[in-house]
Amino acid sequence: MNILAQCCGIVIMGIILFFFLTQKKLKLHTTHAFIAIWAIVFCALIFDILSIIAIQNRQYLPDLLVIFICKIYLWTIISESLVALWYVCVDISNSKKNERNWIFRTSVTSSVSAVIIAFLPIHIYSKDGVVYTYGSSVIATYIVAILNLAVIFYMVYKYKRQMNPRRRIGVIAWLIIWCIAAATQFLNNRLLVVGFASVLGILVTYLILENPVSNIDADTGFFNLNALFIYMRELQGRGKNVSILCVRYDNNRNNAFSFETENNISKEVVAFISAIKEAITFRSSASEYIMVFNERDEAEAAIDCIQDRFDKPWGNDKFRMLHLELYFMVSTEKIRRANDILSIFQCAKQDRAKFHTSDVMVIDNYVINRIYEEKNTETMIIEALNEDRVEVFYQPIYSTGRKRFTTAEALVRIRARDGEIIPPGKFIGVAEKSGLIIRLGEYVFENVCKLLVAQDLKKLGIEYVEINLSVIQCAYENLAVDFIRLMEKYNVDPGSIVLEITESASIAEKAILLENMNRLRKVGVRFALDDFGTGQCNLNYIVEMPVDIVKFDSVMTKAYFKNGKGKLVMDAAMGMIHKLNLEIVSEGIEEKKQFERLDDLGIDYIQGYYFSKPKEQDDFINFIKENNQA
Repeated sequence: MNILAQCCGIVIMGIILFFFLTQKKLKLHTTHAFIAIWAIVFCALIFDILSIIAIQNRQYLPDLLVIFICKIYLWTIISESLVALWYVCVDISNSKKNERNWIFRTSVTSSVSAVIIAFLPIHIYSKDGVVYTYGSSVIATYIVAILNLAVIFYMVYKYKRQMNPRRRIGVIAWLIIWCIAAATQFLNNRLLVVGFASVLGILVTYLILENPVSNIDADTGFFNLNALFIYMRELQGRGKNVSILCVRYDNNRNNAFSFETENNISKEVVAFISAIKEAITFRSSASEYIMVFNERDEAEAAIDCIQDRFDKPWGNDKFRMLHLELYFMVSTEKIRRANDILSIFQCAKQDRAKFHTSDVMVIDNYVINRIYEEKNTETMIIEALNEDRVEVFYQPIYSTGRKRFTTAEALVRIRARDGEIIPPGKFIGVAEKSGLIIRLGEYVFENVCKLLVAQDLKKLGIEYVEINLSVIQCAYENLAVDFIRLMEKYNVDPGSIVLEITESASIAEKAILLENMNRLRKVGVRFALDDFGTGQCNLNYIVEMPVDIVKFDSVMTKAYFKNGKGKLVMDAAMGMIHKLNLEIVSEGIEEKKQFERLDDLGIDYIQGYYFSKPKEQDDFINFIKENNQA
């Protein structure tokens, strides 16, 4: 009966080996360890069978040979636990050096165990068809194996975050099966189930972890993203840098392909990419592939080949053109985590329009570092919002007609954990790119509402507060709804708020902005056109948009004092704006003579460091009280 169980185990092991060897797979360190485990378990099965046969026929065999075979079987049991420990530790570190260390440790420990087993006595029980071994040699085997298993459990628990989650589950399942079998056999020596339990453990490990099919994309035959992360994690463990090419394509003419045509083209693309043998290819989406090259030269040659092919038509009719985008990560030297690769490619796609016009965007170490900096800044913004470290500063604005400060601009700041103020130039761009500007903008708006409620600013002479909106906020469909909700929540007079807008980037964004402006203007909110004179805002925009105030940018203001052309442009703009019954704010005034000149010129409001830098809320209130008393 026991031999039949072990024979069934051998058959299962053969099936596992057949599928493992005949299917496409990545060459990983854990793959080597799995082969070692398979080999030692297979040997254990063979010697389990041989020991049973030898015991049953010991009257025909030399006693020394029977004992030798039985002790070899015990040694294979210890070796199983040692190789399993090697398998776990290699997965934790993914280091080639670590793998060599564990091979050495396993070899030494196995040799020591073999010596111990060789010198300890072993006894044989054979009666009524039941055979088994016992004695101090067997007990020592169990003790060493149990100690190894305990170490494995400890390593799995201690380094659970560093292990592949699937591998952790598979190893634990294997250990549980083996422990139950070992306990059963220890309590009842007649049940020789440890060998078959080891086979079940190998089967679980194969199905959950080492089954090559789990890493293959069924549609293309390429590796999938899970395989990419596993592979890159191992390369990082080895300290090996590679070049990565992200190939992305779509229909260049925006024509809808039929399902059959699209399917044929996809197959044609897959066949073409498959022919590039220098790369290990992974599929990341329906029309996007990630190709990993050992050498940069190989990647650059592949780029030329891919570009040349995509310049030609596709499909059975050779009439379909595809739009190609290539993202070339020159080296993975600066990649911190394997999972960062897709995020970096995604960020590169967002930046493509800004920095590249060709179909190849090179992602070098500078680009990678910049993307990491942006991600760090994004994290910093989120933490500041969650920890209430976002603050609103206020810069007073002087009215030339009333000769006092009648308004102020609200400006967002972030306070670092050490108390230092982080200027907006370091985070606004990232906030706009990530969409966090919506949360920041709402935070600023709500804090202005709180200030208007907590302080009777009109008694201090402040008629309204200006709040700057980014282009992203202007294109946010729920902007008006959110702002009206906050004004109602704090019972704020909408007339005490002016929103500053800049020229929107597209017709679609302008339509959304106009809808928001109309809804907010109906409740009494007014608008100012910011950054006039930077090239972003022009005279047509003033005519088109329902604004009440125009703000001259500091660049335009300074140009007025530097050359005659600047003076002529500003004079003409002022004349037109005043004829439209709009008020003018001039920003960037830093000197007394600038202020006096603009005051004589008829500018309605002056803003700049000549009067005050942006101040914290309490300092702003004190400043207004001191300067508006007269």
